[in-house]
Amino acid sequence: MRAQFLALALAAVAFAGGTQYGLHAGFMLPTGDAADAYKPSPMIGGQILLHLPMYAIEGSVSYVFLSPEDEVENFSGSVIPILAGVRTYTSTLFFGGGAALHMFSTSWDTPDGEVEESDSYFGAYGTVGTELPMGGSEIEINGKAQWIDFDEIWLSVQAGIYF
Repeated sequence: MRAQFLALALAAVAFAGGTQYGLHAGFMLPTGDAADAYKPSPMIGGQILLHLPMYAIEGSVSYVFLSPEDEVENFSGSVIPILAGVRTYTSTLFFGGGAALHMFSTSWDTPDGEVEESDSYFGAYGTVGTELPMGGSEIEINGKAQWIDFDEIWLSVQAGIYF
């Protein structure tokens, strides 16, 4: 299965009319039960965009610095969302979606000692945004709905630049 995915990814790169790489920053916003535990949390990451004639293949890896809603002693938490999908363009807007893997890691102190938890969840995402040309680069602004484990939805807003 991994070999087939790698072959598909390499074929996409070989036939892509243009490949762009970029960086992004923004915020992840929990909803539902997760909003009771976490505040909007800052994120940073990198992205790739492979342009094909009718659509583009997109991928990104981010690092989210989880911010707890309540004061938690020695809290440390992160989410690493890995997203891969396709997008299509209409005028200056784009729409897309694809598969997602979210890796959560948290630790905090309790009177009984340190607690550490980590989990990975598969899911999906949908995105809408725009690209604005700026001096040889492109600025991208987008919003995503990320279905974590097809159970919870976290929203993200971000801005980035493609080189």
